[in-house]
Amino acid sequence: MTRLQKNIFNVFKIAFAAGLIFYLVSSGSLNLRSMSKAMSHTWWFSLITLLTGLLVVITSYRWYLLLIAQDVRITFWKTLSLNFIGMFFNICLPGATGGDLVKCYYVASIYPDKKASTITTVLVDRVMGLIGLLLVGGGSVLLYPAISLGGNSLIRAFSYSIVIFCIGTLASLIVLLNIPVSFLATYLEKAHHLPLRNLFLKFYQAMQVYRDNQPVIYLSILLSTLNHTVLIITSIMVGKIMGVGLSWRFYGVITPMGLVASALPIAPAGLGIGEAAFEYLYKQVGSSMGGEIIALLHLMMIFWGLVGLPFYLLTKRSPAPSAEQELV
Repeated sequence: MTRLQKNIFNVFKIAFAAGLIFYLVSSGSLNLRSMSKAMSHTWWFSLITLLTGLLVVITSYRWYLLLIAQDVRITFWKTLSLNFIGMFFNICLPGATGGDLVKCYYVASIYPDKKASTITTVLVDRVMGLIGLLLVGGGSVLLYPAISLGGNSLIRAFSYSIVIFCIGTLASLIVLLNIPVSFLATYLEKAHHLPLRNLFLKFYQAMQVYRDNQPVIYLSILLSTLNHTVLIITSIMVGKIMGVGLSWRFYGVITPMGLVASALPIAPAGLGIGEAAFEYLYKQVGSSMGGEIIALLHLMMIFWGLVGLPFYLLTKRSPAPSAEQELV
């Protein structure tokens, strides 16, 4: 795909997200007055803003642990700034993962001798986030079966899927971390004909580090579950000040389902897609405010993403520091 084709494709995705939001607003599915009312509760709105900021700190610390495990000499402050830059590009690039590519670029430019290791940390960090989401979602399904399995066919299908994926992912993780796969390294070392053999071998060696440091993986999963739990609590708070009359149990079941839809690489930061998914899912449990809840949370994340702009400008203007300079 040429650069022009990519630009056209990105413009199409942005237009799609904008059109979807316009449709939701014009059809009355997304009530901007309700969002404005929620923002008028200064104390609660400030607390919600701080909680969404806490999500950035948690994810930054998770990534920091994964980097340290790879013997990458980096400070938590630098990890936090790179994470903010990634969030900024999540706003600008289609999907909720575009910022990961930017993070890979910057951290690899700082540590050119550890490119495979640093890029691996970004990929593993994304997987840890997904596992945390599945754990929270799967746990909610099992704790509140009357909601998850007693709803309509779509809610039941989502619930069964989350539990199945959760069990499958945990089983796969246990296998990857504990069953020897040294034959793969042997094959890669001998397969000189294999395209990108050296790159695959470096990635395998980077993943081997986590096999030898399993507590880091388990702590990362714990931080991921904490992250999504805080997000659900924030959703509950937003719903309460908007006047949503749902029990907090519904949020634990429905919110993870909507977050999965928001992560689809269709629109910048999941805008539009998340609102449509939340609106539909929350309607299935008796509320018409699902779109407003995620829209307000999107606004909060956009706010924190914009904090990444100054970090990006500072990083762009200054030369990339060496690994030794990072700790000075």
